[in-house]
Amino acid sequence: MLGVHYLLYWLVLTFLTCPLAVLGFSQPPRPWQSSIVTTHSLLGSTNLDTTTPPINRELCTPTTTTSPPEIQQALQSLASTTLALLSGDEDAASSLAGGASQKKHIVTQVFQAYDVCESGTLSVDEARTLFADLARSMVLELSKGKSGDGDDDKEIKAAQAHARRVLADDEAGNTIQRVARKLLLMADADGDGKINLQELAQLFETVFEANLGTTPVENGDGPTSDTTAKHRVHSGQFPQHLRALAGSLQLLPPRERAIASEAAERSALWNMGVPGDDHTLRRVILEDGDGFSNRKKKDESNTLSLIGLGRSADASAYFLPELGIALDAGLHVSSLSPRTVLLTHGHRDHIGALPVHASHDALLLVPEPIKKLVHNFLVAEAQLNYGDANQTEEQTLDALGGFNVVGTTDGARVMLPKDKYTGSPTPIGVKVISAPHKEGVPANSYGIFRQKQRLKEEYQGLSKTELGAILRTKRSEGGDEITITEYYDEGILFYTGDTQITLLRERWKEICPVYRYIIHEVTFLGPPSSALDNSVQAKGHTHYAQLHPWICAFPNTVFICVHWSLRYSREDVLEFFEKNYGGVPSNVVLWL
Repeated sequence: MLGVHYLLYWLVLTFLTCPLAVLGFSQPPRPWQSSIVTTHSLLGSTNLDTTTPPINRELCTPTTTTSPPEIQQALQSLASTTLALLSGDEDAASSLAGGASQKKHIVTQVFQAYDVCESGTLSVDEARTLFADLARSMVLELSKGKSGDGDDDKEIKAAQAHARRVLADDEAGNTIQRVARKLLLMADADGDGKINLQELAQLFETVFEANLGTTPVENGDGPTSDTTAKHRVHSGQFPQHLRALAGSLQLLPPRERAIASEAAERSALWNMGVPGDDHTLRRVILEDGDGFSNRKKKDESNTLSLIGLGRSADASAYFLPELGIALDAGLHVSSLSPRTVLLTHGHRDHIGALPVHASHDALLLVPEPIKKLVHNFLVAEAQLNYGDANQTEEQTLDALGGFNVVGTTDGARVMLPKDKYTGSPTPIGVKVISAPHKEGVPANSYGIFRQKQRLKEEYQGLSKTELGAILRTKRSEGGDEITITEYYDEGILFYTGDTQITLLRERWKEICPVYRYIIHEVTFLGPPSSALDNSVQAKGHTHYAQLHPWICAFPNTVFICVHWSLRYSREDVLEFFEKNYGGVPSNVVLWL
């Protein structure tokens, strides 16, 4: 069985440098071309166990007797080739000498070495063993890094630190098994958990084609009608399943990189130019067709933008001026008067301007456990502001007319009154998810959505004439009134507030596939390590390496990274990404 791994290396190289047709393999349908591979599967939520069960060798006799050093060498070579392609090193990946027939022979030998039951197809157990071995070899290879300390080494520093941490003390969630599952899912074209020779060969050609920039050919019907298509950051991007694999290894494929300074420029300097507004804010245009470029003036009425300021322990305040909604209240801008404020927690850098918004009769959604404290804070601030130390709380509330404070809990779905938002012809609502922050500090995250209508599934595809006939028939029969439409929620933007990566690890299905824009805190930077994980968790925050796999797994979602610690200058942040990743993922905005 160990000899198989040596063959695996040549197997990969064969298909990385030569099309399957040349080698004599027929190509099975690719699931990512005929249908999108679900992100749920890519993140490892499958029916596969998290451990690799042993093969029943009492029933199966190995077909080869290869010494362990040979299989180790083969796996290392295979891992090196796959990683070279993910990092864009085509020369290294194409360095194998030999003709197509020799390569095909080696591919077949590798396959047969893992096919210990000699069935012609790798069983579920055999396939798991193969990809678990390959995944561990990839992590081992990454832990060694590249030779030298030159510029060529900068792109894998984060991956190298991550791999060393994994080998020393694998994080909760078992990184090696996650990588193995993703490799298996990519190879398993028919989804049965078993792998045949063609599927194994196709896996490596897919990596090769992605590295060359090969993309599926579109049909002749023009642009896709997929509603998410217009929100993609760019076309011809790396396949999602490979991005997810790279993200788990803290890698960033070259085709998916953006220059860090350009990602920072997406949040452009913005000044209201109104007397009294002495803060220079930042602005990101969201709803403009591609997420980043400026709209023409005539289209400004349809723009959805994000304006604000966000630094850890300084001020966190973000405004959606077209919707009249504010995310936290760490800063007052006199020209921006939100109708609704979503308060994540009670720290002063998030709550300082809340009394101003409350005095303008804004709806304040706050975590239920701090509702009373928020009320007391607003009363005390009003009494201080008006300067009457003898005034009672009742007198203050009578004078101000009270405060519109609503406590919210995990899972709440709040439809905003029509006078508490602006600019949207469809109803706007908010979904609440409890956010893990510091112990003893209640915190919420918020998702903003539009409530829309669509035909029920059984009526979709019918013409207006057919729908009219159905309605007339029901009415003539005197039956109950038929409803052919249903409401659904269209996610717009999700705001995490201050939180740990646990939020995504436990609740990602409610967030990542649902919202087109995610504002996520990234307070700290540094190479991945258990020490950094523990330190950041104790502070109730997130560091970038923890978020990187999620960014890579959801390429059609724009992640706006905010809340950087004041210890980092703009130059520090940009240098971190260039030094550790060679850039930033193309679907990231750096709020700097």
